[in-house]
Amino acid sequence: MPTFTPRLNLTQPDTGNKTWETDVENWANQLDKAAAQYLSIHLGGAALDEEVIFDGLFFDEDVDITEVTMHAREAPTGAAFSIDFTKGGIEQTKVASIADGLKKGNTAITGLSYTTLEEFGIKVKSVGSTDPGAEITLLVHYHIQALP
Repeated sequence: MPTFTPRLNLTQPDTGNKTWETDVENWANQLDKAAAQYLSIHLGGAALDEEVIFDGLFFDEDVDITEVTMHAREAPTGAAFSIDFTKGGIEQTKVASIADGLKKGNTAITGLSYTTLEEFGIKVKSVGSTDPGAEITLLVHYHIQALP
């Protein structure tokens, strides 16, 4: 029974078909890797609670958000720094954070997709209570949705 690549849903061959396996399987796996994309967003200065830091992006293709990597030049202290994604200005309760006192954080995101008609944004949900955190770069990992 055929298997499928994780991002683009490309068919991989049944085992035993050596020509197909050699010629096409490697191609399908490499092409599937090309679906991985990254969006870099930088928050200059100190973080402000409930601030919309990015808004108004419409992706060219339907996408799934898979992960967020964040780095702060100045760590949040007293509480974590956290963000939520917005879709058309509506919070999606898909929160990513940098823990109190740390300068970096990484969060896997599941179940968050955007069509080409849905507006992508990011909103700050919490900041450090002693020091909010500052100069924060977010790397949003996403991939193009699988072919139908």
